[in-house]
Amino acid sequence: KDLAVSDMYTQYKMLFDFMDAIPDYIHVFIMPGNHDAVQRAEPQPPLPQELIGDFKKDNVHIVSNPTYMNLHSLDVLGYHGTSLDSIISSIPNNSYAVPEKAMMELLKRRHLSPIYGGNIIVPSKNDNLVMDTIPDILHMGHIHKNGMTKYHGVTIVNSGTWQGRTDFQVRQGHIPTPCIMPVFRAKDYSVTSIDFNR
Repeated sequence: KDLAVSDMYTQYKMLFDFMDAIPDYIHVFIMPGNHDAVQRAEPQPPLPQELIGDFKKDNVHIVSNPTYMNLHSLDVLGYHGTSLDSIISSIPNNSYAVPEKAMMELLKRRHLSPIYGGNIIVPSKNDNLVMDTIPDILHMGHIHKNGMTKYHGVTIVNSGTWQGRTDFQVRQGHIPTPCIMPVFRAKDYSVTSIDFNR
């Protein structure tokens, strides 16, 4: 009921129409999450070709969840962040209001989904959610709430959302931060934000 467009294929077509408008000098990474048309179990594969269609731009990268990226010599670990729900509900003093604290808990444990049964995981011989490489930047979303901090040299960024507060979020007590885009400055490792609400 909160969707302006309910057809999945039309939604992805609109997404890629927006991506066409992004200038070539800006790189975009599209990573699936719990609302995308891929398997729910993590790690999640990139969006399938049937949803991408004929779209192709060298500056738009369709990646898996999670994914490691090297940007301007910085190691960036991107993860949608579904396991933040189990961290927040299981570890005292964590809340949806401060997502960066829950992200610190994942870094402490060197695992993206450390609570058994808290998240659907693909059965595999290898645990693909272990942080073998500690990133320079850990970036997540899922919570729809901006949060930024540093932990032992790692810059932690949880980006908000472009969607306003939904009825579901009201019932859950979530207060999102829509249309505020975090900006990481590689020259001094600072994180600022641009407020598109203005």
